[in-house]
Amino acid sequence: MKKNLIFLFAAVAGLSIQSCQKDDPVPETDQEETGTATLILTEVNVEPHGDHVHYEDFSGAHTDTIKFTQTGGKLLPPVGAHYHLDKGKTYRLELQSTDFAGRRSEQTFVARDDIHQVFFTANPATEINTFDYVYADKKEDGTAVNVGVTGYLTVLEASQTFTLRYVLRHLNPGVKASITADDWNRTDFMNFAGATDLDLSVEMHFVDGHGGGH
Repeated sequence: MKKNLIFLFAAVAGLSIQSCQKDDPVPETDQEETGTATLILTEVNVEPHGDHVHYEDFSGAHTDTIKFTQTGGKLLPPVGAHYHLDKGKTYRLELQSTDFAGRRSEQTFVARDDIHQVFFTANPATEINTFDYVYADKKEDGTAVNVGVTGYLTVLEASQTFTLRYVLRHLNPGVKASITADDWNRTDFMNFAGATDLDLSVEMHFVDGHGGGH
């Protein structure tokens, strides 16, 4: 009888250990927990093709690389950073990011396109009308999606100096179904339920003539 009880207790203990090991895995670092972020603006040529356009790279294109680093719990650009873009020109705007483990993470947002979308605002708000934006993300299988990790910004008008804000929202399930590609400049984007994965601000100035960052 004692031997049977000992065997029963041992079996129960073994099952308990296995259950704990199965139900309590070691947590992994979420790649959406952003440690660094970089926005890269590269001038491109625009080639009309019927009802759509092609964006073409060219030799000697102007590029601005804006690296945001953690400062006081916020991702901030270099002190005094101020960037000039030219009226009438189009720039590919790309996000590169890493998580807190140093792993590249921007494709994580594209892979989860059903819950991620970038919105732009400007301060002063009137300057949001001085540019246009087109989403240009592609998943690993080539499917086009609207996220904002990659897109094209076209400068329509010269502007005064303003603060461009790039906000990547992590949306609640089902919310994105009500968002279109034309909503990139929605000032009420916070009404789309969810949380914010990235909130980046940088000083911009759209000018007539040749531009450059400084």
